[in-house]
Amino acid sequence: MVFWDMILCPAQPFDLPSIMQIERGAFIPPLQEKPKVFDDRLRVFPQGFFVLSDSSVQTVGKAGHAVNAGYFCSELWRGVPADDKPFKINHRATKSHCRDGSVLYVSSFALRPEYQGKRLARPFFLSSLAALCGAFAQIKTVLLLASEEWQSALRVYAAAGFAELRRAEAFFPSLHQKAGCDGVVMTCAADVFRREGILRHNGNGSVVIGEGQ
Repeated sequence: MVFWDMILCPAQPFDLPSIMQIERGAFIPPLQEKPKVFDDRLRVFPQGFFVLSDSSVQTVGKAGHAVNAGYFCSELWRGVPADDKPFKINHRATKSHCRDGSVLYVSSFALRPEYQGKRLARPFFLSSLAALCGAFAQIKTVLLLASEEWQSALRVYAAAGFAELRRAEAFFPSLHQKAGCDGVVMTCAADVFRREGILRHNGNGSVVIGEGQ
């Protein structure tokens, strides 16, 4: 059984250029968020921002260094919004983050195209949520918004325990629908991610990500 040699790491300011590369590779241009948005999220809630580092011998030997395969960023909200006004592309965490909030909002999650379809999305997503829900006892609910066109991502979220709360009509730009496509607002109880066994630690305390292939 082969495992990817992946490590879940806290994002750092020097990771921002690679995060922007991931952003450009994962999303169509109208959905790509700006560098200042990610910089803002990292400054406001650094504990909620991770990168997935590929430190395999093959990758390091080829690139000369570890490569960030994906990123996960989030913030704390006071509650689940009753309408769709708080959801905005390029929204600033400075205005929305609530230090003692009970809702963890997953603001963005992406993998480089070359790492997609390799059974990494689910363990990366679950491990990020397990780390955060384990560290912040006040979190009661996890919230996210995904395009109805992101079928692979929606399957990951549904398998993780998320259920659709409502639709944000024509929220997302689309290459296929002139009027845009709906956003799917989804929630899950935080306790789901506090189960044991999601995180696998190596000898130096880092979190290792991987599924057999």
